[in-house]
Amino acid sequence: MIVFISSILLSILTILGFGKFFQKFFFSKDIFFNIGLVGIFGLFFLSFISYLTHLFFPHNYLHNSIIFIIGLVLFFYFHKKEQIKINKNFYIILLCLFVGVFIAKSHDDFPYYHLSNAIHFTQNKLELGLGNLNHGFKHHSSLFYLYSIFYLPFIDYYLFNVLNFLFLLFTSIFLFDFIENDFLKHRFNKNTLIKIVFLILCISIFNRIGAYGADITGQLLSIILICLSLDLIEKKEIKLNDISIIITLLVYLITIKTYFVLYAILPILLFFYTKNNIGILKKLIISKIFVFFILTGFLFVVINISATGCVIYPVPVLCFPNYFSWGIPLSTVNYMSDWYEIWSKAGAGPDFREKDPVVYIQKLNWLDNWINRYFFTKVSDFLFSIFIGYFIVYFIFKKNLKIKFQYNSKENIILFGLFLIFIIWFYKFPSLRYGGYAIVLSIFTIIFSKFFSYSNFQFNNIRKNFLIIFSLSIFIFVSKNLLRINKEFHYSAVDNFKSFPLFYVKDVEFDRIKINDEEVYKVEGMCWATPSPCLRNINKKIIKIKNYRVYLDN
Repeated sequence: MIVFISSILLSILTILGFGKFFQKFFFSKDIFFNIGLVGIFGLFFLSFISYLTHLFFPHNYLHNSIIFIIGLVLFFYFHKKEQIKINKNFYIILLCLFVGVFIAKSHDDFPYYHLSNAIHFTQNKLELGLGNLNHGFKHHSSLFYLYSIFYLPFIDYYLFNVLNFLFLLFTSIFLFDFIENDFLKHRFNKNTLIKIVFLILCISIFNRIGAYGADITGQLLSIILICLSLDLIEKKEIKLNDISIIITLLVYLITIKTYFVLYAILPILLFFYTKNNIGILKKLIISKIFVFFILTGFLFVVINISATGCVIYPVPVLCFPNYFSWGIPLSTVNYMSDWYEIWSKAGAGPDFREKDPVVYIQKLNWLDNWINRYFFTKVSDFLFSIFIGYFIVYFIFKKNLKIKFQYNSKENIILFGLFLIFIIWFYKFPSLRYGGYAIVLSIFTIIFSKFFSYSNFQFNNIRKNFLIIFSLSIFIFVSKNLLRINKEFHYSAVDNFKSFPLFYVKDVEFDRIKINDEEVYKVEGMCWATPSPCLRNINKKIIKIKNYRVYLDN
């Protein structure tokens, strides 16, 4: 328990150290980053480092310990210079949310490919054709590379799920500090209300950290991007740093899940709205942060191609099996592309599948079935939760909210962008998991905020009301997690909390087999924490190209 908690706390310091370095190196000294944003950028910078070093080294104890120590040194250096200030809000929120790190049951995909991907990166440098080992290795997310860099002595891989918790922590602190800053300035407006709604609903709804995967993690970041876009559109003058922060978040989002590329619509709209957009573009192109974007994009493409032969999998036009011998066949890519669309449109599940799936996904053939199978289960439950949140917010702040519809042309630019994102999302992959939570929540919340005029009197009462509703969301978070932990302690299907407070990892039986004189580990089901390379089908061929191992189908 002591090792686990100490490792989490030291990891936070390491992330903040790299985040502050990132801020100092790439942004002007006069720009303010709240501690939540510093943490998010620390996670991004560590993901970039993981991308880069994976080309040459496995992320083993030695590699990761060096990076970990550098992060701690950076933190204490900036702390001594009083350039990192952790306020009491940080400690309070960390303490209140900490119960969420005690996880037994992970995300359903965690034993399938999240854990095995990260473990593979800890034991091997870059390898080609990983997608041919098993289906899970075809999927890319920078989150798996971030996991691998937190494979550390004494704690092994048990910090992997904690990193998902840190995304919630930093997002919550980002929103809380911005709200508090508004109150200090005696400001209570629609953007303040939007942040309050985002904060309490993120904490209340996304309360099970083990269920995050890469999808919820990315959606938390997209909420930050939307908040910053709303604030930015209200500024009299948009500067280079403002646009750079938005693009930084966007680039990170795309590396986590490529479908977040849809959010490029927001910075594009902001760019065209900006008066001096050509001047800003010129400055951006010659800036250090732009070089960082280019390098990140290059590494993202290289790593994707190394696994599947695709720039983005499974997009058929971006896959090149004729150029890369280890590339996934286009027939497989097309099949999987259709499969994900079928699944997201409720055309398939564990116990059913549409008879003619290709016809099903065309036009709106899927809509009636989607409404019956998905809308009136997942979507309706989510909508019910957010509307309950709106009711509570209105009830608590009703003295400062007068019902009067407010038209704001600037804000409508962001709302228009979100509607474009929603239309594409709904037509191509209408699953809340695939970015839908953030899109739906954002659109409804912005519209909700338009129905009021805001009075800024009695700020002590406004802040008191905010703390009441924040405490309520914390109560929901803690209560649900305590109930979950109790359930997992008594869950009879597996020995979930046998290693409390560490998450459950199944001890998988495997066979050591040699393919072309290279040792591999064959399993019958999921890999879990099996040594790498782990595979189920041994009908493979392994060759080497310039000391890089290549996996090919026979």
